[in-house]
Amino acid sequence: MPSEPLVTALMPVHEYRDDFLQSAVSSLVRQSSRSWRALVIVEPSRRTVFEAILATTAEDSRFRLIENEGRKLAGAFNTGMRHADTEFVAILLADDMWAPDAVAVLEREIRSRPDVDFFHSARRVIDDDGHEISSIHSARHDVVLADFQLHSPCKHLLCWRRAKGLAVGGMDESLNSIGPDDLDFPWTMAEAGATFGAIDECLYLYRDHRGHYRLTTHLPRNVQRRELARIYRKHRLPRKLARQRLRAATRSHLRQCLYRTELEKRFRQALGLEATRVWRQSYR
Repeated sequence: MPSEPLVTALMPVHEYRDDFLQSAVSSLVRQSSRSWRALVIVEPSRRTVFEAILATTAEDSRFRLIENEGRKLAGAFNTGMRHADTEFVAILLADDMWAPDAVAVLEREIRSRPDVDFFHSARRVIDDDGHEISSIHSARHDVVLADFQLHSPCKHLLCWRRAKGLAVGGMDESLNSIGPDDLDFPWTMAEAGATFGAIDECLYLYRDHRGHYRLTTHLPRNVQRRELARIYRKHRLPRKLARQRLRAATRSHLRQCLYRTELEKRFRQALGLEATRVWRQSYR
């Protein structure tokens, strides 16, 4: 018999592509350890739609479909934290996948390192078709609060002690879906004294896709810069460092944005024009 689950996967679903979503769900079903739970969090107005899409998961008692009780992406994760009944919760975005041994490794780490509040693992990048387009990106060891001033040291797979996450107030629902999960929230946890633990195994497959809506690409660059600046101000990052980080982001991952401004996006959509920027980050 499977042991009592230690981890609940939180999967918010809003914009989605059916095959990506089914791959994410299948990556849970195929876990080598069966002792997990999953909460699929959807907007109330679309519950019926997702009940039909995820009909097969209704046969698996480890899955539950719940409605977002909060605002945007952060609200979905907060809803999941409140409804989960395991000691730890972890993120699985609906266009990504967990590696087959993710739950087993998380269980091992949770049991062997009881002092750790926030785990983060190595990861690999895949494309639209699930093909690997990067080597394994290692998890950073010995994360401390000062690290967050220079960069975001914690990347998916993100798994944290649920009680600690709720104690800090959860994710910031005032943020507009840019960085509430993998930048602002770990930073907040670090400020609250959370202990971080790196996992060397590659547990997360992050999909850098171009075939469907994606926050990283479809939100205009000026929107993303504005949201990053808000996070930096919130954590009292010195202005010089904040400007440096915004310049670095503009030269790197923000080059993926299909639109420079909200006005450009509205103009192109009104005229039915395709976005012309299709830059893809180079992965080692």
